[in-house]
Amino acid sequence: MPPWWSQAAPHIHEEINSFTAKVRRKVDTPPEEILRRKNPFLFRARVTGDVYDLCSAVLNAFLSSSEETMFGNTIERVAFIIAAHARNGQKSGIAGIDIEYPTGSLERTIISVKSGPSWGNSSQIARLRQHFNQAGIILRQGGIAARPIEGITYGPSTVVDRGTHLRIVGQAFWREISNWDNTHQLVLSIIGDHAANGLAGLRDTTTERMVDYLTDQGVANASGNIDWPSLCELAMPTSVHKSQHELL
Repeated sequence: MPPWWSQAAPHIHEEINSFTAKVRRKVDTPPEEILRRKNPFLFRARVTGDVYDLCSAVLNAFLSSSEETMFGNTIERVAFIIAAHARNGQKSGIAGIDIEYPTGSLERTIISVKSGPSWGNSSQIARLRQHFNQAGIILRQGGIAARPIEGITYGPSTVVDRGTHLRIVGQAFWREISNWDNTHQLVLSIIGDHAANGLAGLRDTTTERMVDYLTDQGVANASGNIDWPSLCELAMPTSVHKSQHELL
């Protein structure tokens, strides 16, 4: 175990715990609100099973978009915690740069952290290059050379020289910010602990609550069969009902 881990681990636990708390609050959204935020026609095309299958699919769709964003932000903060303890990293004051730390008396590593390998389009990548270029100018004014890195938190472990910067992905990224080969495994272990303790059974109980709601509303019967026209009526926002009546 690296010497910095005992100090970093409690802060990482706090970040992951905060993420699970956000997911819990998201799941506490009333069933009718979850249904009204999703397209019933799409799920009519996707779901061929009973009401439980429907509710499970709706809940997964409801959570997936926000979960990915929330967790992406969390894992980026975890990366900063590790860099701060392992590399004496600091939050950068330069636009577009998340982390910076010294890698020599006259060199400073600057990192823009991205949660996944497909994080941006061509214009966003061009803007990243501009940020690296501007950061290099600022550091050179102080006699310091910049070592720019596009740091990707997951994906096949690779280091690619893009000319303007290094693109470091997956395990190689965690090794870069921690100077230790197995950092990604320690992070995965903490995430697994919180997933088991903080989110275990959460989707199942929420799905069951949605099933009960649809059954109470007469959209599903005791056998789990779905009355799709009734579901579309129930999922249609009040504002849509109002606009239809106004047209009549």
